[in-house]
Amino acid sequence: MRRLSYILIMCFALLASCSSGNGKKSSVKGKVQSAPYELLVVANKDWLKTETGQKLVEVVEAHISGLPQREGNFRVTYVNPEAFKGVFQFYANILVVDVDAKYVEPKMTLERDLYARPQVVEGLFAPTDVEFVKLLEAHKKDVLKEFNENEFARERGFLEKNYNGAVMAQVKKQFGVSIKVPQDVDDMKIGKNFLWASASKKDFQQNVCIYTLPLTDNLSPEDVRDSVMKVNIPGDREDQWMETDRRTVMMDDITRPDLVVVRGLWDMRNDAMGGPFVSYFYVDTVGNRLLVAEGFVFAPDKKKRPIMRQLEAALQTLTFDGKK
Repeated sequence: MRRLSYILIMCFALLASCSSGNGKKSSVKGKVQSAPYELLVVANKDWLKTETGQKLVEVVEAHISGLPQREGNFRVTYVNPEAFKGVFQFYANILVVDVDAKYVEPKMTLERDLYARPQVVEGLFAPTDVEFVKLLEAHKKDVLKEFNENEFARERGFLEKNYNGAVMAQVKKQFGVSIKVPQDVDDMKIGKNFLWASASKKDFQQNVCIYTLPLTDNLSPEDVRDSVMKVNIPGDREDQWMETDRRTVMMDDITRPDLVVVRGLWDMRNDAMGGPFVSYFYVDTVGNRLLVAEGFVFAPDKKKRPIMRQLEAALQTLTFDGKK
């Protein structure tokens, strides 16, 4: 790449050393100015057109799992290294990419709050295209992971001050846990070991359900979900109820033994309604129960990413006895 790319990387390294080398970060930082779910990729645009560059594009423009339409994790903007200044440095999510013989070995770097807060700045550096492809393959699942978590953290931060207190109180009373759902998710239906709260003032529906089952029930997540939803979310007719489209179900790759995250699509049997869902299955050994926190939406003709991400961030606020 051009000499300007080298200058950019040197500046990036200098900022990284200033921010993390002595354990201190500059306090003179403003707030990020990018919209939610925006990602800035700093790379030579001519290189991005190459076969290797297109492999990177495929990774950063990957679609979200569990949605009915193809929607990217982020709206991606690409800029040349020499253009990386001013407002571009105030993006919440920045990926810097450089392939140059000056690097001894390929490496992936991660820095936080270099130019603004809250910010994640990742770097992918390699001496050759061949080495870059190996680096990308090794970290394919990691490239967007921190950016996604950064966005979830922003959503959770908003919910900390803007949540529905009535739903919080009912969940705590009924299940002994706390959760912060969006303020307009306010219409509650209470059942046996079940709570359904939905947004009733929008042209689309956001929904949160909390329910429990005994730990002794040896059921799959799909069986658990269908057995509960059939009873608690029926349709207008006797032959209608919510069910899981089992062809779409997938589980997140996580290592926590007490948590399973399941996502996919739901539909209303013998009806045209449907949409995406995400369920957090908690194994509560203290309470000898399985506790499920779920978000699902019905939003025909609308993008699902922002409204589903907001609901999933709400699920992530769930706490047992004050512990997340």
